[in-house]
Amino acid sequence: MDDFNFNFSFVKSGAPIITLSSLGIAFNPLSRSMLGYPESIDIGFDEKKCALGIRPHEGDEIHSTYKFEGKEKNGWVRISAKDFVNYLAVLSGIDFISKAKQFIATYDEDNKMLIVVIDKEHLKDKVRILKEK
Repeated sequence: MDDFNFNFSFVKSGAPIITLSSLGIAFNPLSRSMLGYPESIDIGFDEKKCALGIRPHEGDEIHSTYKFEGKEKNGWVRISAKDFVNYLAVLSGIDFISKAKQFIATYDEDNKMLIVVIDKEHLKDKVRILKEK
């Protein structure tokens, strides 16, 4: 039998959610947990796939990092990235400026990062609608 590593709080926590709004990028408790509650993170962007890659900052890379766990409030962490979020709204065609939108993230074990595809298929509400059909 394979070795399993069950997380018994995962189901109750729901899904790893990343919220995009006019204020920036917000991470729910489960997404923070999947990242390992790092002090700072790196956020990468794949423009062709309109996807974010979020990983704990390792400390040896030379690029902009974002303070993370020290910004926790009510279980959530928000990163201010107004200009970038405005660009994402234009690029994706999804209006998360006038009303925040939530996206379900997936965890890439090989690269130790959360992947968030910014399209209508990965919207939290879209997933709910597909399940109801």
